[in-house]
Amino acid sequence: MGEETYEALRRRISEDLNSRKREFSKCIGDISRNFRDLGLETAVWHPERIHSVNIGGLNAESYVGYSRIEGRWSLNIRTIERDSGGHAFVSQRVYALETCGNVEIVVNALKKARELLRLIAKTADQSIEILAKMDKEINQLRNPDCKF
Repeated sequence: MGEETYEALRRRISEDLNSRKREFSKCIGDISRNFRDLGLETAVWHPERIHSVNIGGLNAESYVGYSRIEGRWSLNIRTIERDSGGHAFVSQRVYALETCGNVEIVVNALKKARELLRLIAKTADQSIEILAKMDKEINQLRNPDCKF
């Protein structure tokens, strides 16, 4: 890359990057809304990490999942920080995909979205099956004349 002026860089950022990021954000909003509209009230996390980085002696690993934060179910990122020396847990942050400022993390999360949807479907099916099996037992226990 040759020499460039501030003005040329500003124009490239304004016209190329920022407009693409705005459109990308709209797509993320649509995808997040689709996940939110599923109505599942059970957290499901994809088991594979989507991003890893070492920052000042901390290893930070990020995962994508469907969970509730602040009373709202949505597509989220969970970042777990561990000490790079002893791997001891330091902290965990969970935040909505829509608020993630790291484009690489968002893109990696979207690459796992279809697999996450399959995991969500499997979780829903398992829950339906478990509840169906319990119907008879539950009805017996609800009866005040239940014998035990």
